[in-house]
Amino acid sequence: MTDSWQGEPLTVASPLKEDIHYRVHDVDTGELLGFGTGRKGSLGAVVHHCAQIQAAHPGRHLVIRQYDQAAGPKFDRPLGP
Repeated sequence: MTDSWQGEPLTVASPLKEDIHYRVHDVDTGELLGFGTGRKGSLGAVVHHCAQIQAAHPGRHLVIRQYDQAAGPKFDRPLGP
C-alpha cells in the first residue's frame, strides 16, 4: 500500500536498516550535550534520547547532527550521556 499525505501519494521507499550515529549540541554555545547510535535505523531510539536531553536542558535549543561513524571505541554503547 502506498503512503499518502493530504491525498497525494508519496514515493515508494524502503526503511533504512543502517545504524544512525548522531551528536546533540546546544545551538547557541556549541556544547556537546549527548551522542548515540540508533541501532539498525532505529529513529525512535534517537528521538527518545533527544527528548531526554531536551528535558534535562529545558530552554536550550538543540541541534542533532548525523555522523558517518560512532563517537569512537571508548563509547561503543547505544546511547551517550
